[in-house]
Amino acid sequence: MGNQTNGIDEIIEHMLQEWKRSMLTFWTLGLLVSRPMYGLEIKMEIEQSTQGALPVLPSTIYQMMARLEKRGLVTKSQEKTTIGPPRTYYHLTPAGREVLRRYIAEILTPDSPIYTGLSQMTAQLIQQLGKEKK
Repeated sequence: MGNQTNGIDEIIEHMLQEWKRSMLTFWTLGLLVSRPMYGLEIKMEIEQSTQGALPVLPSTIYQMMARLEKRGLVTKSQEKTTIGPPRTYYHLTPAGREVLRRYIAEILTPDSPIYTGLSQMTAQLIQQLGKEKK
């Protein structure tokens, strides 16, 4: 059983990493709707709002921001600080806003087919798997 458990743990970790990557993109774009932010600020906001359940490495944030900039979803600017080197602030572009609108409409809105289907499947699985435990 121990070997099987390790394999299951690895599968769950892989699934979590795939989910985390796509959700970090959505989350980051969502944070930038209200105001420009610098990388470590984005990291802290994500970690605080998930109560530490979704830790993010600084390198993950900066790699993601480079991808988002390359895709035209964010731009960046440098701003001087009173201490230390200038900070790089990221700004949401109109294309980034449109990605957010479409993602919400097509996936997260309760009347979208994906949301509805996923909600129904989750409810069924909770019921079925709950019966198996008894």
